[in-house]
Amino acid sequence: MNLILLLFMALPQDYVNLIMQGKYVDAVNYCDAMIDKGKDVLKWQIEKGDIYLDKIGDFGKATEIYSNVIEKHKKKDGWYHYRLALALEMNEDYLNAAKSYEVVATQFRKFPLDSFALNGVERCFKKNYQDFVATIDGYNITRLELDELIAKRSTFAKRDEKAILDQMIVMRLLFASAIKNNVRETDFFKDAMEDKKKSLLLEEINAVEIAGKALPTEKKMKKYYRKNKKNFELREEIKGKEIIVESDSLAKFLLDSLEKDIESFNTLAKLHSTAATKRSSGNMGVVYRDSKPKSVDKALFKAKLNELIGVIQFDDKFGIYLVTEHKPKRHRKFDEVRNQIEATLKAENIKSLEEKFMKNLKKKAKFEIYEDIMSDSVRVTEDKVVAIVNGREILRSFVEKRNESQPNFARVNLNDSEEFDKLLNTIIEEELKIEWAERKKYFLNDGFVAKWKVETEGLMANGLYRKIVVDAVSVDSQEVKDYYEEHKEEFKILETVKCQEIVVDSLNFAKEIRKFLLENPEKFDSLAKEHSIAPTGKRGGTTGSIRKGTKPKKFEDIAFKLPVGSISKVFSVDDSTYTVIKLVEHNPVTYRTFNEVGKNIETGLLRQKQREVADAFLVKVREEAEIEIFLSEPEKEGETKEEEIKKEDLNEKKE
Repeated sequence: MNLILLLFMALPQDYVNLIMQGKYVDAVNYCDAMIDKGKDVLKWQIEKGDIYLDKIGDFGKATEIYSNVIEKHKKKDGWYHYRLALALEMNEDYLNAAKSYEVVATQFRKFPLDSFALNGVERCFKKNYQDFVATIDGYNITRLELDELIAKRSTFAKRDEKAILDQMIVMRLLFASAIKNNVRETDFFKDAMEDKKKSLLLEEINAVEIAGKALPTEKKMKKYYRKNKKNFELREEIKGKEIIVESDSLAKFLLDSLEKDIESFNTLAKLHSTAATKRSSGNMGVVYRDSKPKSVDKALFKAKLNELIGVIQFDDKFGIYLVTEHKPKRHRKFDEVRNQIEATLKAENIKSLEEKFMKNLKKKAKFEIYEDIMSDSVRVTEDKVVAIVNGREILRSFVEKRNESQPNFARVNLNDSEEFDKLLNTIIEEELKIEWAERKKYFLNDGFVAKWKVETEGLMANGLYRKIVVDAVSVDSQEVKDYYEEHKEEFKILETVKCQEIVVDSLNFAKEIRKFLLENPEKFDSLAKEHSIAPTGKRGGTTGSIRKGTKPKKFEDIAFKLPVGSISKVFSVDDSTYTVIKLVEHNPVTYRTFNEVGKNIETGLLRQKQREVADAFLVKVREEAEIEIFLSEPEKEGETKEEEIKKEDLNEKKE
């Protein structure tokens, strides 16, 4: 369950705006000021702890604040203990985190808090489990964690558990290095974290406020079924066999044979029927009413099962039929269409709930959209405020940045006022949703917590790569030029020729063609199309671009020495055909210019340097870390336990 029902206090708009704008230091000062005033001290202390936990990522400070609140204030509240447990867990103090979660689960048994706490206990149990598969500088990876990751991979992942464990070790090394290198303080990480948090909060809102409430009740589904029963109607149908012939006499002969031996229907259908169904021994498959000619349809749907239907004439054809199954018009049962109805109603509910939710948010919000922002002068000369949402400005540049962050297919034309307004409205709606999530403390929701822990590792690794590799590595112009000169052969454009060819199987005919072409070279196309037996004949003998080593040596020796526009002598590359060619184009060896390839060289050198720096960094952190692996060696295939014991005994004797 992912719903927090308790709103601790109505937060002032000016304070919420500090949070929404990422001004967390100012927000902490705001909390301190409220505490100094002695107004709602307990609540503002908790709010301050929330900033350190959820925004700044100082889990030690958050732990200190929550611990002091619990210790000093007599009021017992499970949410305080739950916050403390989260801070301890994020600070990797899993033992004490588990204890705090246990307090919540046992002493504050109230939905959804107890459910959140039990999930926290489970997460910490996996970390506190004493069966370790590896330790990295005192940090433990447990067998439960490894097995859980393996279970998420393919069915063959168990065979590669050592490789998967190595990935877990690398991720831990990167995470620890990111903390050591203050990655949390980089702008890249902060921006990525804000974007990811907003994305997760929007997902959580959808899960809680929309999808979580959209599931229809059994009563409503049954009501929908009764009201729309005609939509679940199944048409009347029959199954059977047919033999269609074009002769009345043959049809009567076949009917007579079938009346004597009905088991021969399949064989006679294959031998005599002219219908497409003969391939399947006359089997018609499913036949619905009104899908056959009227006379046939009437007879089929009145027929008794497994009794021959005499010769029926239609469209100058004659048919014999056998009906093997007949299902009347009927309705699918509720249980058969339950999932379909549920999906339909859920989709309708989602749309309705989304509209209602946004309507309520907009009703309570104060926002203004400026309609004149599309004028040319504004668009070109200044970064205009395009909207104000609860006192927070949205600039045109933000809309442009948002549009640029989308994949190409999702970008809109911001010069089109309708498309601009549509994107702006989406941004405003998201802004209102995120503010709702901040006020409702959605970061405490179990659904958010589980995803955020996973995402944090990835963001830290990306931030570390950016700081250690991307920002630290560069390539100067001289390096690019030097590489070009030293590796010029990489940019060689090979010598090529283009020809037209006529290939025939007679030497004399080939000579006649050549003689004619010497006088009428413009006729090469038509002669090739008319006489050449090579595949190129259809396109006037054109060979396309030819590089050395792609054609027979004799062909290349002639083609690469022939002047452009000249007709070759007749030559043979095998013992059965004779060829005449005309050289259309000759391109000597050239080299791509520096201007053409400089950018690609720079990119390649940069990637190579980045790869080398990244590899060296990973080797370094591995060497500096104390890593112990406790995986048992896998048994060799075919080796029994008895053989293992014998080997151990033999080793002992040797010793």
